[in-house]
Amino acid sequence: MRYLDVVAIVQAFHKSLNDRDVQAVLDLATDDVRVGGPRGSGEGRQLIEEWISRANLTMTPTRWFRAGDTVVVEQQAIWRDSETGAETGSQVVATMFTIEDGLIGGIARYGFLAEAVHSARMDESNEIDAPLA
Repeated sequence: MRYLDVVAIVQAFHKSLNDRDVQAVLDLATDDVRVGGPRGSGEGRQLIEEWISRANLTMTPTRWFRAGDTVVVEQQAIWRDSETGAETGSQVVATMFTIEDGLIGGIARYGFLAEAVHSARMDESNEIDAPLA
């Protein structure tokens, strides 16, 4: 399913990720989606699939920024043990999403919101109200 609103696409990403619906997350991305983060960067949906399978995390958005087809989201990330479900770690992170023709064409995770906002060539004036879930 392709969404018209870039914020709705990013909302759908978070819902699908937190529901551990790998196929729904993959359906939101271009075939050659660019993925970057602390473990390196690359292209392709298989990177997203591997990440979701390995990370076992949920990401709860706390702040949203938007400029054109780029959305930056600050998130509370919680990692869980795959067998017990016990929390193994948590961290506030930020992710920049680039939307191309109704699909996610780029996902880049940052350790700090300011870094993500700056990389997206945004500032505090680009903050938007948190969308309703």
